[in-house]
Amino acid sequence: MFYIKSILSLTTLLILSGCGSEKTPDYVLFSGTIQNPRGEKAFVLGSDFSHELQVNEDGTFSDTLHVTQSYYSFSHAEMTTIFLTPGDSLHLDVDTAQYDESLVYSGTGAVVNNYLAKKYLEKEKITGDYKALYLLDEAAYVKKNQDIKEACTLLLENLKATDPEFVEIETKNLNYEYLGMLKYYESSHAYYAEDPEFKAQDFVTAPLKEVDFDNDADYITFSSYKNLVASEMMDYNTLMNHPETLAAVIARIKGLKSENIRNGLAKALGGYLSPSYEGVQEIYSGVMEISTNDEDKAELTEKYNRISKLFKGQPAPKFDYINYAGGKTSMDDLAGKYVYFDIWATWCGPCIREIPYLKEVEGKYHDANVQFVSVSIDRLDDFEKWKTFIAEKDLGGIQLYADGDWKSSIITDYAIDGIPRFILVDPSGNIVSADAPRPSSPALVELLDGLVF
Repeated sequence: MFYIKSILSLTTLLILSGCGSEKTPDYVLFSGTIQNPRGEKAFVLGSDFSHELQVNEDGTFSDTLHVTQSYYSFSHAEMTTIFLTPGDSLHLDVDTAQYDESLVYSGTGAVVNNYLAKKYLEKEKITGDYKALYLLDEAAYVKKNQDIKEACTLLLENLKATDPEFVEIETKNLNYEYLGMLKYYESSHAYYAEDPEFKAQDFVTAPLKEVDFDNDADYITFSSYKNLVASEMMDYNTLMNHPETLAAVIARIKGLKSENIRNGLAKALGGYLSPSYEGVQEIYSGVMEISTNDEDKAELTEKYNRISKLFKGQPAPKFDYINYAGGKTSMDDLAGKYVYFDIWATWCGPCIREIPYLKEVEGKYHDANVQFVSVSIDRLDDFEKWKTFIAEKDLGGIQLYADGDWKSSIITDYAIDGIPRFILVDPSGNIVSADAPRPSSPALVELLDGLVF
């Protein structure tokens, strides 16, 4: 009897031991229902992570994501932040007709993701118009961003009992978001106030002096920290207006301990590679020396080879696109005038913000030897939306449609990796600038005045 009891006890122990040693799954079950879906694809994107989701005809999707605990982005029509933890079984409901307002999560992991959805709406409500925000004086701007941080912290307080681990992570994230806004103020205020010499008072950026800009773990976890590091290490306006600072930027990146940060900044620096930038060769050489990522280096080399064909005076690559007014228009049809191209799309917020400025510039040069041509890279599914947008906004100039989305010839031939993008071609069809100033920049009027008057 003792023998039988011992066997039973041992068996019970093994069963209990086996139950207790079950591992947490290293994946997330992610599903959703999209009302008014826009195409058959959706994406989950993260630091060194990209996964394509198949969206069915009824707008549903379901997949298994092998991820680490972190913030990610869900992209379909628009983009939203999500937080995934291995073991989650998360379901998303969204309507693309009212994207941010319709986001609702259910299942395991829903609490933190519903917080993130509410957080975005709260930030949007307090922030208001971005131009008005960045035009505030220093004290008012800092106060506004403190209000945003406090409002989000109040929302987060409700999660302490249910998910203290996420609360700890998100508290750090909120601080990085706040610091990022402080960092962006000087350059953004200078841009919107059209005052390139503007310098913010020290109290705005003083908190940034306490930041460790070589924190490998936070660089991997927080996109807010990643953006903060990038803006600190290589300010766009400084590099664009003062290419002589490039050597110091490259040296500073080389001195970082974190390989992830060095590689990330090297890739970001490669994004500055522009045919109109004086330091093209120095950027290319610097990135090739800094980066240990062979894939990034191969992509940069391919881009550099394309850009080398776009320097000033080179023949402008040609195209032949659908004209909103009827028929097609080619580069040859535009010969004899300076041509200012605006590469845009109806879904691109920064593109749309340039439209009022573009109309002003068009009016100024109405009788001059300049032709304004807007080329849309909207998806084929949005062709009718493109035509409606032109009519409703009363867009001027020549309106063309490139039906290849990001694979359009104008995108690949002109090495475009972000829009809006502006290109200026001379009457002989040669490049003046393959990365010309925006309509909102006084530099454009200065450039055109020097050419046509």
